Amino acid sequence: MKHLLLLGVACVALALPSFGQTLPSNDNFANRTVLTGNSVAFSGTLAGATTEPNEAAGGFFSDFFTEPRSVWWTWTATKTSLVTIEMTGASQDSGGFNPSDGMFIYNTTNLNIKSTPMAEFFLDLSFLCDAVTFSATEGTSYQFQMLGNTPTAYQFQLTASDAPLILQAPRNLTVSSNGSTLFTVVAEGYRPLSYQWQFAGTNLPGQTVAMLALTNIDGSQAGSYTVVVTNIGGAVTSAPAMLFVSSSNVSPILTAMPGETGQFGFGLTGEVGRYYRIESSVDLVNWTNDYTFPRHIYSNDPGIDFDNPKLTSVVFNTNGSSLFSVSSIVAGKFLRASQYQPANEICINNLRQIRFAKALWLRDDPMTNGQARSDTLVGVDIQKYFLNGNLPHCPLDTSASWDNSYNAGVGSCDSTPGCQIDWTNHILEEPQ
Repeated sequence: MKHLLLLGVACVALALPSFGQTLPSNDNFANRTVLTGNSVAFSGTLAGATTEPNEAAGGFFSDFFTEPRSVWWTWTATKTSLVTIEMTGASQDSGGFNPSDGMFIYNTTNLNIKSTPMAEFFLDLSFLCDAVTFSATEGTSYQFQMLGNTPTAYQFQLTASDAPLILQAPRNLTVSSNGSTLFTVVAEGYRPLSYQWQFAGTNLPGQTVAMLALTNIDGSQAGSYTVVVTNIGGAVTSAPAMLFVSSSNVSPILTAMPGETGQFGFGLTGEVGRYYRIESSVDLVNWTNDYTFPRHIYSNDPGIDFDNPKLTSVVFNTNGSSLFSVSSIVAGKFLRASQYQPANEICINNLRQIRFAKALWLRDDPMTNGQARSDTLVGVDIQKYFLNGNLPHCPLDTSASWDNSYNAGVGSCDSTPGCQIDWTNHILEEPQ
């Protein structure tokens, strides 16, 4: 039995942020906020900020900004180590192909218009685990400048550590029998980073890249998966991720929930780590996929429009009970959820790997090795992220060729890789 929800008609006025606000306390360099510790969370916004005369104007990335504003922090290293600053949250996405905000790191307190940052990065939600690393020397003070022109509220995490830092651990997943899935890990630290995947605490032979692809899954593969990440500074093991293999068709339940302004909220209760498709109908007879949920993935068709993200009808149920929302400015309609089943499990799993490899490639070099983010990628660009450098091919491709099988898309994790063998049915719809 399907569980249905009815959405009503509503008109809602949205409140938009503006720069007409009080100056941030760390607006001026002289009043920069002091950060202490080797693991510290901090936050900030450029809402109401100004730019001081003759202050540092950022580095290369600042060329993308117009009329930027800035706020400041200072931090003194208590030990010599690698430092990672990760953007852990943002109130809106101000990145993309025309980035609006960035973070710049300086190792001097005498900052003027000619100062050059030692490290910098875009503040862009489309980047996977958006972060920057730099080498810090004990006793040296470092200055952090957030520069840009949006009122976005950002959250950051600073971690000083020689050992690898896991920014995104593998997550719990549920698949049907004979299905396919992909475990991934995002780590930061001194390069090179080495990986070893484990099942139930035992090394999986040869599984030594940042992703673990499983196909034709049966019950014997259900259980706990971890990955050990190693570099010259040490080793760290991820928290266990569970793989559940389901042989039943458990119907998800939708429940109406309070929503944010302009949104209709609902809760989805189902299997942990399962993808579900949301469908809508106005008459309970004709059902269509409800393309409501943004996924930060853009079309890779000719005439690409980078400012209009594609939407998906597929959602991921993180922990068995997840909250989602759709716009309340819609005509009345019913909603239902069902298990998402890809047209070709193995091909879709290949597309998942390609998308993740592209995201790692972009993290390793945000300027994409001199290529524009609108340039088309080729296999050699992402080959090193695959096991033994072996690029996949669509199982329907009789030539077993990467070049015949896949189009990786443009040089951005925002673009969707595509299958060239069956582009109508082999579509990566899942959010990342």
